[in-house]
Amino acid sequence: MTGVGAALNIASIQYGDAVMVIGCGAVGLAAVQGARMAGAGTVIAVDLVDNKLRLAQKLGATHTINAASEDAIEAVRR
Repeated sequence: MTGVGAALNIASIQYGDAVMVIGCGAVGLAAVQGARMAGAGTVIAVDLVDNKLRLAQKLGATHTINAASEDAIEAVRR
């Protein structure tokens, strides 16, 4: 399963969970939408391209990280 199916059926996302989606291509953007549909409170989208991150925000990401300019793991820890 990929995208929405992964978020709704595989990841077992519960209401209020925090989720990180790495890669904001078609499948990643669908996973962002699926995470929001599942009730995730925080959805962090990670990609190397700012345009993809802006689209991820429009589709439900609450936070974005450009991994080309900062370490994603450190950013999440902050």
